[in-house]
Amino acid sequence: MKYFTKILLACSVFLMFNGSTYAQEEVVVADTIVLVSGRKTLGNVQGVSPSQVSYSPVNSKEVLNMDRKQVHKIIYRTGRVEIFNKLAFEMVEEGDWKTIILTDKQEDIEGLYALGNVDAQSSKNSRNARSAERSANIRLQKRAAAMGGYIVLITKRESKGGYGEIPTHLVEGVVYGFDPPSNN
Repeated sequence: MKYFTKILLACSVFLMFNGSTYAQEEVVVADTIVLVSGRKTLGNVQGVSPSQVSYSPVNSKEVLNMDRKQVHKIIYRTGRVEIFNKLAFEMVEEGDWKTIILTDKQEDIEGLYALGNVDAQSSKNSRNARSAERSANIRLQKRAAAMGGYIVLITKRESKGGYGEIPTHLVEGVVYGFDPPSNN
């Protein structure tokens, strides 16, 4: 009886491992290549060079190449994510501050209605002149969005600081929109 139990146990272990191997063959595990357009491609990444990404499509041995500048990110089958470029476009809602256009050209505002003046100063955390200007622009865009604007005609830019001082940037402009201002 002991001998029969051992054989039965050995057979069940063999079937268990054989069955799990079969189940693993059915599951296709691949890397996901996300392009800057948002399109996804499944395959096995063979290599990444400074200019190209080499991969094999799922169920194929053929190695294909694509320009690295076309790739937004690669999500490897291990879970690791490698980001290369920004997406070509990003969905933003109407009225979001990211949609506000900053311009210094008078012809860009023709046919639009002036909604009011707006100004902004950079954050005190700015480390250089470039980040100070970016900070001031973002604050200006947020204020213009709160006013219901679409575009800001820049009337004044002023930078201060440097050589050991904290850089600051001041920007002023007039907010314009598609609809005339409401008189509430």
